[in-house]
Amino acid sequence: MYIRCIFIHNLILKTLAHTMKPKVQEIIRARRLALGLSQIEVARRSGIQQRQVSHFERGGDVTLSTLLKLAQALDMELVPVPREDAAKVESLLKAKREPAFSTKPPSLLERYQVKDDEEQSHG
Repeated sequence: MYIRCIFIHNLILKTLAHTMKPKVQEIIRARRLALGLSQIEVARRSGIQQRQVSHFERGGDVTLSTLLKLAQALDMELVPVPREDAAKVESLLKAKREPAFSTKPPSLLERYQVKDDEEQSHG
Protein backbone atom coordinates (compact mmCIF):
# COMPACT_ATOMS: atom_id res chain seq x y z
CA MET A 1 0.00 0.00 0.00
CA TYR A 2 2.78 2.48 0.93
CA ILE A 3 4.76 1.72 -2.25
CA ARG A 4 1.63 2.14 -4.36
CA CYS A 5 0.91 5.54 -2.77
CA ILE A 6 4.46 6.69 -3.49
CA PHE A 7 4.15 5.49 -7.08
CA ILE A 8 0.84 7.31 -7.58
CA HIS A 9 2.22 10.45 -5.89
CA ASN A 10 5.32 10.41 -8.11
CA LEU A 11 3.22 9.76 -11.20
CA ILE A 12 1.01 12.76 -10.40
CA LEU A 13 4.03 14.98 -9.75
CA LYS A 14 5.69 13.92 -13.00
CA THR A 15 2.48 14.55 -14.91
CA LEU A 16 2.10 17.98 -13.32
CA ALA A 17 5.74 18.80 -13.89
CA HIS A 18 5.48 17.73 -17.52
CA THR A 19 2.45 19.93 -18.20
CA MET A 20 3.66 22.92 -16.14
CA LYS A 21 7.40 22.61 -16.60
CA PRO A 22 8.14 25.23 -19.26
CA LYS A 23 6.14 27.99 -17.60
CA VAL A 24 7.31 27.25 -14.07
CA GLN A 25 10.96 27.07 -15.11
CA GLU A 26 10.73 30.30 -17.07
CA ILE A 27 9.02 32.07 -14.18
CA ILE A 28 11.55 30.82 -11.62
CA ARG A 29 14.50 31.82 -13.81
CA ALA A 30 12.99 35.22 -14.67
CA ARG A 31 12.36 35.92 -10.98
CA ARG A 32 15.93 34.95 -10.08
CA LEU A 33 17.31 37.25 -12.76
CA ALA A 34 14.94 40.08 -11.81
CA LEU A 35 16.23 39.89 -8.26
CA GLY A 36 19.81 39.93 -9.55
CA LEU A 37 20.63 36.59 -7.94
CA SER A 38 23.01 33.94 -9.17
CA GLN A 39 22.11 30.28 -9.14
CA ILE A 40 24.63 29.86 -6.32
CA GLU A 41 22.88 32.48 -4.19
CA VAL A 42 19.45 30.93 -4.81
CA ALA A 43 20.87 27.52 -3.92
CA ARG A 44 22.32 28.90 -0.69
CA ARG A 45 19.05 30.60 0.24
CA SER A 46 17.00 27.49 -0.50
CA GLY A 47 19.33 24.92 1.03
CA ILE A 48 19.79 22.96 -2.19
CA GLN A 49 22.77 22.54 -4.48
CA GLN A 50 23.51 24.93 -7.35
CA ARG A 51 23.42 22.04 -9.79
CA GLN A 52 19.78 21.41 -8.82
CA VAL A 53 18.91 25.02 -9.65
CA SER A 54 20.73 24.74 -12.97
CA HIS A 55 19.17 21.34 -13.72
CA PHE A 56 15.66 22.72 -13.12
CA GLU A 57 16.21 25.89 -15.15
CA ARG A 58 17.48 23.78 -18.06
CA GLY A 59 14.35 21.64 -18.12
CA GLY A 60 15.09 18.93 -15.59
CA ASP A 61 12.61 17.50 -13.15
CA VAL A 62 12.70 18.41 -9.47
CA THR A 63 10.69 17.21 -6.52
CA LEU A 64 7.82 19.27 -5.18
CA SER A 65 9.82 19.98 -2.02
CA THR A 66 12.69 21.38 -4.11
CA LEU A 67 10.29 23.55 -6.09
CA LEU A 68 8.81 24.88 -2.84
CA LYS A 69 12.32 25.67 -1.54
CA LEU A 70 13.14 27.54 -4.76
CA ALA A 71 9.92 29.52 -4.56
CA GLN A 72 10.56 30.45 -0.94
CA ALA A 73 14.14 31.52 -1.72
CA LEU A 74 12.76 33.82 -4.44
CA ASP A 75 9.95 35.17 -2.24
CA MET A 76 7.28 33.51 -4.38
CA GLU A 77 4.12 31.54 -3.69
CA LEU A 78 3.06 28.41 -5.52
CA VAL A 79 -0.70 28.57 -5.79
CA PRO A 80 -2.73 25.63 -7.08
CA VAL A 81 -5.44 26.89 -9.41
CA PRO A 82 -8.25 24.77 -10.82
CA ARG A 83 -7.72 24.33 -14.55
CA GLU A 84 -11.07 25.95 -15.37
CA ASP A 85 -9.96 29.12 -13.54
CA ALA A 86 -6.41 29.25 -14.92
CA ALA A 87 -7.19 31.60 -17.81
CA LYS A 88 -8.97 34.05 -15.49
CA VAL A 89 -6.09 34.03 -13.01
CA GLU A 90 -3.51 34.50 -15.78
CA SER A 91 -5.39 37.46 -17.24
CA LEU A 92 -5.72 39.08 -13.82
CA LEU A 93 -2.03 38.67 -13.13
CA LYS A 94 -1.09 39.90 -16.59
CA ALA A 95 -3.30 42.98 -16.23
CA LYS A 96 -1.74 43.74 -12.86
CA ARG A 97 1.82 43.38 -14.23
CA GLU A 98 1.40 45.36 -17.46
CA PRO A 99 1.66 48.88 -15.98
CA ALA A 100 4.88 47.93 -14.20
CA PHE A 101 6.52 46.98 -17.50
CA SER A 102 5.53 50.21 -19.26
CA THR A 103 7.75 52.30 -16.99
CA LYS A 104 11.31 51.73 -15.95
CA PRO A 105 11.51 50.36 -12.39
CA PRO A 106 13.38 52.59 -9.94
CA SER A 107 16.99 51.77 -9.27
CA LEU A 108 18.04 50.63 -5.82
CA LEU A 109 19.45 54.08 -5.14
CA GLU A 110 16.18 55.75 -6.16
CA ARG A 111 14.11 53.26 -4.19
CA TYR A 112 16.00 53.84 -0.94
CA GLN A 113 16.87 57.50 -1.36
CA VAL A 114 15.98 59.53 1.70
CA LYS A 115 14.84 63.09 1.10
CA ASP A 116 15.60 65.76 3.65
CA ASP A 117 12.80 67.88 5.16
CA GLU A 118 13.20 70.74 2.65
CA GLU A 119 12.98 68.46 -0.39
CA GLN A 120 9.93 66.68 1.02
CA SER A 121 8.05 69.94 1.58
CA HIS A 122 8.76 71.15 -2.00
CA GLY A 123 7.97 67.99 -3.86
